[in-house]
Amino acid sequence: MRIGGRRRPWRDVLNSVGYVGDLRTVTEKRGDAIYTQALLVSAGALAQTQLPALYEPVLVTIAPMALQLRGFERMKEPEGFYSVVQEWHCIAP
Repeated sequence: MRIGGRRRPWRDVLNSVGYVGDLRTVTEKRGDAIYTQALLVSAGALAQTQLPALYEPVLVTIAPMALQLRGFERMKEPEGFYSVVQEWHCIAP
Protein backbone atom coordinates (compact mmCIF):
# COMPACT_ATOMS: atom_id res chain seq x y z
CA MET A 1 0.00 0.00 0.00
CA ARG A 2 3.09 2.19 -0.02
CA ILE A 3 5.90 2.95 -2.44
CA GLY A 4 9.21 3.92 -0.87
CA GLY A 5 7.41 4.43 2.45
CA ARG A 6 4.86 6.90 1.03
CA ARG A 7 1.17 6.03 1.18
CA ARG A 8 -0.58 5.52 -2.17
CA PRO A 9 -4.15 6.70 -2.88
CA TRP A 10 -6.70 4.01 -1.97
CA ARG A 11 -8.06 3.78 -5.54
CA ASP A 12 -4.52 3.04 -6.78
CA VAL A 13 -4.18 0.29 -4.18
CA LEU A 14 -7.48 -1.30 -5.25
CA ASN A 15 -6.65 -1.05 -8.97
CA SER A 16 -3.07 -2.31 -8.70
CA VAL A 17 -1.74 -5.82 -9.20
CA GLY A 18 -2.84 -8.36 -6.59
CA TYR A 19 -0.92 -11.41 -5.41
CA VAL A 20 -2.33 -14.80 -4.41
CA GLY A 21 -0.58 -17.12 -1.99
CA ASP A 22 -0.13 -18.25 1.59
CA LEU A 23 0.62 -15.67 4.26
CA ARG A 24 3.32 -17.03 6.58
CA THR A 25 5.20 -15.61 9.53
CA VAL A 26 8.77 -16.62 10.33
CA THR A 27 10.92 -15.80 13.35
CA GLU A 28 14.66 -15.88 12.86
CA LYS A 29 17.56 -15.26 15.20
CA ARG A 30 20.72 -13.45 14.09
CA GLY A 31 23.25 -13.17 16.87
CA ASP A 32 21.38 -11.79 19.86
CA ALA A 33 18.61 -10.20 17.77
CA ILE A 34 15.30 -11.91 16.96
CA TYR A 35 13.40 -10.81 13.81
CA THR A 36 9.84 -11.62 12.79
CA GLN A 37 8.91 -11.56 9.10
CA ALA A 38 5.65 -11.92 7.18
CA LEU A 39 6.01 -13.60 3.78
CA LEU A 40 3.56 -14.13 0.93
CA VAL A 41 4.49 -17.48 -0.60
CA SER A 42 3.07 -18.88 -3.84
CA ALA A 43 0.90 -21.95 -3.43
CA GLY A 44 2.54 -23.97 -6.23
CA ALA A 45 4.97 -26.85 -6.02
CA LEU A 46 7.92 -24.43 -6.14
CA ALA A 47 7.16 -22.12 -3.22
CA GLN A 48 8.55 -18.69 -3.96
CA THR A 49 8.22 -15.42 -2.10
CA GLN A 50 6.14 -12.99 -4.18
CA LEU A 51 6.79 -9.76 -2.26
CA PRO A 52 9.72 -8.48 -0.22
CA ALA A 53 9.52 -9.64 3.40
CA LEU A 54 7.56 -7.48 5.83
CA TYR A 55 9.73 -7.17 8.95
CA GLU A 56 8.21 -6.81 12.44
CA PRO A 57 4.60 -7.04 11.14
CA VAL A 58 1.83 -5.62 13.30
CA LEU A 59 -1.88 -6.36 12.84
CA VAL A 60 -3.49 -2.98 12.16
CA THR A 61 -7.05 -3.86 11.11
CA ILE A 62 -9.08 -7.04 10.93
CA ALA A 63 -12.46 -7.70 9.28
CA PRO A 64 -14.39 -10.90 8.49
CA MET A 65 -12.70 -11.32 5.08
CA ALA A 66 -9.66 -9.02 5.29
CA LEU A 67 -6.75 -7.90 7.42
CA GLN A 68 -4.12 -5.22 7.26
CA LEU A 69 -0.49 -5.57 8.36
CA ARG A 70 2.09 -2.83 8.85
CA GLY A 71 5.83 -3.32 9.14
CA PHE A 72 9.14 -2.45 7.54
CA GLU A 73 10.43 -3.30 4.08
CA ARG A 74 14.15 -3.47 3.42
CA MET A 75 15.19 -1.40 0.40
CA LYS A 76 18.52 -1.57 -1.43
CA GLU A 77 20.25 1.47 -2.89
CA PRO A 78 23.74 1.80 -4.36
CA GLU A 79 24.82 3.41 -1.05
CA GLY A 80 23.48 0.48 1.00
CA PHE A 81 20.32 -0.76 2.67
CA TYR A 82 17.59 1.19 4.47
CA SER A 83 14.09 0.46 5.78
CA VAL A 84 10.75 2.06 4.93
CA VAL A 85 7.26 1.58 6.36
CA GLN A 86 5.14 -0.83 4.30
CA GLU A 87 1.54 -2.03 4.63
CA TRP A 88 -0.23 -5.11 3.24
CA HIS A 89 -3.97 -5.26 2.69
CA CYS A 90 -4.93 -8.94 2.60
CA ILE A 91 -8.33 -10.25 1.49
CA ALA A 92 -9.67 -13.79 1.29
CA PRO A 93 -9.88 -15.00 -2.34
